[in-house]
Amino acid sequence: MSQKRATLVLCLAGLFFGAGCGPKGGRTLLATHGKVWTGDPAHPRATAFVVRDGKFVYVGDDRTAAERAGKDAKVIDLEGRRVIPGLIDAHLHLISGGLQLSRLNLRHVANRRAFIDAIARRALQTPKGGWILGGRYSTESWPDPTQPNRAWIDGVTGDHPVLLSRMDGHGALANSVALKLAGIDRNGPADPPGGEIERDPKTGEPTGILKDAAIGLVGRHVPKPSEAQMDRALKAAMVEANSHGLTGVHTMSGWADVARLDRARKAGKLTLRVRLYVSEGEWKPYIDKIRRFGADDWIRIPGFKQFMDGSLGSRTAYMARPYDDNPPDQPNRRGLLREVAQEPGRLLRMCEDADAAGLNPAIHAIGDQANHILLDIYEKVITADGPRADRRFRIEHAQHLLPRDVGRFGRLGVIASMQPLHKADDGRYAERAIGAARCRSSYAFGDLLASGAHLAFGSDWPVVTLNPFPGIHAAVTGRTLDGKLFVPQQNITVEQALRAYTTGAAYATGDEARQGRIKAGYLGDFVILGEDPLEVSPEAIKDIGVKETYVGGRRVWPVGDE
Repeated sequence: MSQKRATLVLCLAGLFFGAGCGPKGGRTLLATHGKVWTGDPAHPRATAFVVRDGKFVYVGDDRTAAERAGKDAKVIDLEGRRVIPGLIDAHLHLISGGLQLSRLNLRHVANRRAFIDAIARRALQTPKGGWILGGRYSTESWPDPTQPNRAWIDGVTGDHPVLLSRMDGHGALANSVALKLAGIDRNGPADPPGGEIERDPKTGEPTGILKDAAIGLVGRHVPKPSEAQMDRALKAAMVEANSHGLTGVHTMSGWADVARLDRARKAGKLTLRVRLYVSEGEWKPYIDKIRRFGADDWIRIPGFKQFMDGSLGSRTAYMARPYDDNPPDQPNRRGLLREVAQEPGRLLRMCEDADAAGLNPAIHAIGDQANHILLDIYEKVITADGPRADRRFRIEHAQHLLPRDVGRFGRLGVIASMQPLHKADDGRYAERAIGAARCRSSYAFGDLLASGAHLAFGSDWPVVTLNPFPGIHAAVTGRTLDGKLFVPQQNITVEQALRAYTTGAAYATGDEARQGRIKAGYLGDFVILGEDPLEVSPEAIKDIGVKETYVGGRRVWPVGDE
């Protein structure tokens, strides 16, 4: 997102939430003369619908809808526009994404010079000694894709400590000031379990690049935002999400975010339906807390988040065989298993505890071997306990799979929670990293669906934009950010991609009977689009805009009076 758009979103958040408004029920809305894609296989098309007290009560034709609505209903003339169910992002980091809106965004810098200049400008704008945070950089599309190091930025950052994350969040760049605060130098410390401090192979000096668990060595010195800042970040994140047609999200968040979301709910200020997966090192201490939490259609806690490995871009995704582009001094590098996955039996016990409590693991696995190990763990739990209709075990990302593992998702009922825009990112360098043969079962959207697996789509925001339409474009066309085709045999249709962002995401949290469809009895969440994804050319899908977003029959985007 551009810094200009981020500023606009933050201002709109203040306008909307400062007024203390939020979606409420208690009225009837009639929408007519539209092209409604319902997401309901039994009745896939309609022209009109009625929402009463926050739920759809009729979906069908204009005349019957008008009769059912009554004379006091608020009427929306859709004027032939495409309407779809409210979109659900099945994997993001809601409040941290809101924080990123006000931090340095390096996502779209074009080269090394622009990268350094952007950091220099932020340093001039930052109070003396203040941290420079943000990042989300990627060098893969630069003319020279060399990864940055602290020498690039030390000269322009002065006394400001700097910690800037790579695009995927599994690598970060720290300057010398930040490394000194963390006590990182040529003499140590040793790499933490599940992390790496990158060092010059000749001198042993840290380069400034930290991977996975090593990021925390510097991260623990970053001042924590105040609760007021966190509340503002939540508000800004919801405005940003609503502007792109999102009415629901699955956020991977620490337990502290539960209280922040609950404050917004009690104040009537939530404009998203939130499903939170508790991201903590141990799960058992939170099971009773989750049971006592007062869940409703606005907030629910379906389970827990953990990590198996890192990312392909940082070469920390855990692969069955070494990377093809390993440096000479690391010929056998296969990636990193995170600490929780290294300890024998620990993750299995955690999954057993969650399953026994009726909660579900949602575990990050990107490399093919990380996915294989996790599927083995899931299979042990599922086999020991037997089938259960409400079980929703998830693998987050599931980007690179061993061919023999693709069919296991469908057989075991494991949900592939994937982020299609990552395909457009990773496709630029994946063949260089792991070779064309291994890439054939990367981002296996088509094969997973063919195997009977449930597919849920999300963004991983703030890693990439939470706008679903560039993700749908990537899933449908297989185009990378630099315009190449990447594993197009795994492409899916527009309707399959829309289902992954609606009914697929709803199924992943056990909400399939109330969310994700324009159907009588379902929550009244819908989106009016500016263009029709079912009719425009595939290349135009990424540019589709949202005209209006409704949650429970109340308009939440654009912000302001209806």
